[in-house]
Amino acid sequence: MARRPRGLEEATNVSFERVDRREVVRWWAERFGVPEEVFEPYEFYARGRKAIWAIRRSEHLPKLVGQLRLEALGMVIMRMGKFGWKPTTNAIQVFGQHARKNVVDLDERQMRAFVAGEAIKGPFEGLEEGFVVVRYRGRPLGCGLYRRGVLHSQVPKIRRRVELI
Repeated sequence: MARRPRGLEEATNVSFERVDRREVVRWWAERFGVPEEVFEPYEFYARGRKAIWAIRRSEHLPKLVGQLRLEALGMVIMRMGKFGWKPTTNAIQVFGQHARKNVVDLDERQMRAFVAGEAIKGPFEGLEEGFVVVRYRGRPLGCGLYRRGVLHSQVPKIRRRVELI
């Protein structure tokens, strides 16, 4: 029988636990101005202390979480890092359309640089230092880190694009 990679055995033994949804919703509302009702259909779970997962609410969910050994549960929407909670690219692409605060809209040149993983010099008006929603033509691209007037792409390397079709 094939062995699991080292460290995975410990990780899979950690079960998912329900998270106080008010804290998650409050963070998104305070940081990005996302209305609370956007998150109404979701429940939030954690596996350890580093990641928050979102999954659509279901009457069967509590039973499944308690009875099954799960590797994943919905979508990771935020991770704890050295700058605090960081929203994932997937979460920004799903919920970022509702953001009304700490949002930056890029022009085409800036967008190409951002999706290629490059930093973009600002300043950008209306942004607080920290994580921001980055959009192009009103559509969320992903997460940026705005520090000292520079927007740093947080798009994972595997999802970066040098050329867009």
